[in-house]
Amino acid sequence: MPVAFGVLGPLTVHDGTEPRPITSPTHRLLLTRLLLDPNRPVGVDALIAALWGERPPRTALASLHNHVARLRRALGPRLEDRLASAGAGYLLRVEAGESDLDAFTGHLARARTARGEQDWPTVGGTTSAALALWRGGPPADSTAVDPAEATRLAELRLQALEWRFDAELALGRHSGLAAELTLLVAEFPLRESFHRQLMLALWHGGRRADALAVYRALRTALVEEFGLEPDTAVQQVHQRILADEPRHAEPAPPAPAPAPAPAPVVAPEPPPAWPLPRTPDQLPAAPGDFTGRQSELDALALYLRPGEPGGPARVVLVTGMGGVGKTSLVVHGARAVREDFPDGLLYADLRGFGLSEARVPHELLGRFLTDLGVPGQAVPADIDDRSALYRSLLAERRVLVVLDNARDGRQLTPLLPGSGRSAVVATSRHRLAGVTCSTRIPLEPLNAREQRELLAAICGPERVEAEPTAAAQVMAACGGLPLALRIAGSRLAHRPAWRLSELARRLGRTERLEALAVDHLAVREAFSFSYASLLTGGRPLERTAARAFRLLGLWPSHPHSAESVAALLGTGAGEALDVLDVLVDAHLLDVPSPGRYRFHDLLGEFAAERVREEESEQEREESLLRLLAWYAAAVSTANAAIAPLSLPIPPVEGTGPRWDRFVLPEHADEDAALEWCGEELAAIREAVRRAGALGRPDLAWRTAAALFGYGLTYWWNGEWMRCLREALAIAEDADDRRGQGWLHGRLGVAYGLAEENHEAIAHMHRSYEYLNAVEDLPALRIAMSNLGSAYNQAGALEEAAEWGNRALELERQLAQELNASNLAPLGDLRYYQGDFEGAEAAYREAAVQWRELGSRSQLSLALSNLGDTLRVLGRTDEALEVLRESLAIRRSLGSAGNLVDTLHNLARVHYDRGEYEPARLHWSESIELARRHGLDHFARRSEQGLAQLAP
Repeated sequence: MPVAFGVLGPLTVHDGTEPRPITSPTHRLLLTRLLLDPNRPVGVDALIAALWGERPPRTALASLHNHVARLRRALGPRLEDRLASAGAGYLLRVEAGESDLDAFTGHLARARTARGEQDWPTVGGTTSAALALWRGGPPADSTAVDPAEATRLAELRLQALEWRFDAELALGRHSGLAAELTLLVAEFPLRESFHRQLMLALWHGGRRADALAVYRALRTALVEEFGLEPDTAVQQVHQRILADEPRHAEPAPPAPAPAPAPAPVVAPEPPPAWPLPRTPDQLPAAPGDFTGRQSELDALALYLRPGEPGGPARVVLVTGMGGVGKTSLVVHGARAVREDFPDGLLYADLRGFGLSEARVPHELLGRFLTDLGVPGQAVPADIDDRSALYRSLLAERRVLVVLDNARDGRQLTPLLPGSGRSAVVATSRHRLAGVTCSTRIPLEPLNAREQRELLAAICGPERVEAEPTAAAQVMAACGGLPLALRIAGSRLAHRPAWRLSELARRLGRTERLEALAVDHLAVREAFSFSYASLLTGGRPLERTAARAFRLLGLWPSHPHSAESVAALLGTGAGEALDVLDVLVDAHLLDVPSPGRYRFHDLLGEFAAERVREEESEQEREESLLRLLAWYAAAVSTANAAIAPLSLPIPPVEGTGPRWDRFVLPEHADEDAALEWCGEELAAIREAVRRAGALGRPDLAWRTAAALFGYGLTYWWNGEWMRCLREALAIAEDADDRRGQGWLHGRLGVAYGLAEENHEAIAHMHRSYEYLNAVEDLPALRIAMSNLGSAYNQAGALEEAAEWGNRALELERQLAQELNASNLAPLGDLRYYQGDFEGAEAAYREAAVQWRELGSRSQLSLALSNLGDTLRVLGRTDEALEVLRESLAIRRSLGSAGNLVDTLHNLARVHYDRGEYEPARLHWSESIELARRHGLDHFARRSEQGLAQLAP
């Protein structure tokens, strides 16, 4: 069976091999909403509205991303890739014919064509096929459907019913129609087409009196409720029944009778004739070195194609950040469609962003009217009258209007045509969400190929080809902005003796914004216009957004979330989202994925300049401190989701932002928390460094220590180790003994996981010393227990027993219960002491508890240890079962270092069973993974096992 999605009734999904039940009501709503707009991005706002209506929870955005992740898993491995992020939303890819809604509309389109050709057998067949797909009215998960869309779908079904009845009547198949139509007339008492069809079915069935009674009931209802007579088609059928004309197959429903001729009126005097204007051609010169943007040019050509006479005029909005090449694109694109607009090309720079005063619609309408041939004395004084005359003239002609650099909808809307075959293409640095248009073309920075082509076109292809590495460095410094590339290329073009490597060095060793300026072109100036538009904006929110833009310059290189921005600004998440929306609409921030916000590289540099120049040192420090404290709290929250039994990070003592006031990310499960840590890892390390520079070692060590859960799964990639070492250096410089105790303990765990036992024991002893000195008893107990495990792993069983017993004694003093985190070292101790039954019991109970807690990474560790213990006990069937589960978990988590260990354990079980080929495969994979990630100890261990198989 092919892949199938069903929304015309209860939601159904089939992945091509089996049904995929979507049981969660939230996931059903989400999938239904995406299926109603297949293959098109659905914005996060629309999805949040579908899930929570007009009053979403404060954490709706984070919850939405979690629900999408879980919906992907529910769709299964064959379909999960179909659901992908797209801009500021999500897109569900659906192939042709996979959706019942797509099939329904396809049948209906064919029926419409056949009906126009009077091909009634085809009309009947296609409408019957369409209706067969309908399984119970509008989509069953209809709260996810916009009311207007639900109404449209219901109307399409009624249209299909009407056309099917028309086909049946036209083909002379009257029998049985009356019963079905009687029900529909009762359900839709004012739908005249069903009454007309019921009258015909009854009449053809020999029930003339009943047919006339249907007409009387309809007429009474229409007259009493609306004062209207039935439509012409119904009245004609009524007259035929009264006359009892010979009955035969029905023709197509009659067209409405022509309206009676109006009474003659005296025509007014025509307006004075204006001289025919010359055809205006006002476009500025297109840049001769314009390159790339083919898909955007194709979209312009498609959407600027003149519409139908009397239909709405075409309006295209091209938006993007300053310097991204909007004007060059639209001028080039307008020239390409020049022949489609024989009545002229109008152009105006609206000056929405820049040093000059913005153009006002009243003035521009006057200019456009005279350009279109209206004498100056005939131009109305009132703006509404000017706009009306302008629309009237454009409705009669085919004119392309290019409106460049619009500030907002108030400036643009009076200049848009209403109907006819004229068209408008407008550019703006703002998204102009309130402007109605045919399509929007968001312009992004150039891709690598387009950048290279533009640089070569300006400074010469031979120079780019001669120094490809330097060319790549120049392109990287320009960040794909055509303006920046044009400046860089111009500097080279006017200095033939320069090499690209010289320009690359200059861009690398100076502030790029300083270097990216030549003659009248400057990247900094382009950005300053966008920034100034917020500073001088009429709404308080715009001025708040300008300050937010500056403060984001404190953290320009890493993505943000609404929650982190709220901490930086010292506001709530709702206000932060409002500010972020303004910055995104102004193209001062990008949205690389839903819920994530980041600067273009050059804009980040500009924001950093603004915050240094416009904010006091105190304000900069206070804002940065809030953000760093937020990171410490957010990583702690993620750690609680990954390692729920780990000792919580102690709260910050003394002055500073209170963690309980932050809005923190919510994680649906361990996988989501691990994913968040991975995405934020670079920012977390930067937070550790910046906390040290700010004189807050307490934040630095807490942030690094809170990566514990992430480190347990991904210790092998080295990132956690580097973060811990940086934080330890900060804590040592500040003589923060508690921080050193925690960090030495974490480093001991990291080295223990790598089975570097000497280093692990050394760090754990240092941890014990510091924690004992500051009397942090809960952390001290962990240090003792970890020392016992490290000595166990090193084979020093006496020392292991000593430290294990000391940990148990302190545990009793603290009145702590034995739980999964305590059971793991207990199992290790018993294993190395040769008490394999005791080890089995400890590992098995740990696995049960970790499974109940939903901690897959810790469950995989317990299972791996349990499997090896069962191997030693000779119960290899059970060993294989638990080790395979551990292997599956670790593969799904991408935990390469831990995967190496489980592969080695599996190989040993197969070897003991005499199954040498599976043993060879597992040891070989273990060696390959260990070598790839620099885990030499693990590689040597598996190589020793593999050597046993040598002939």
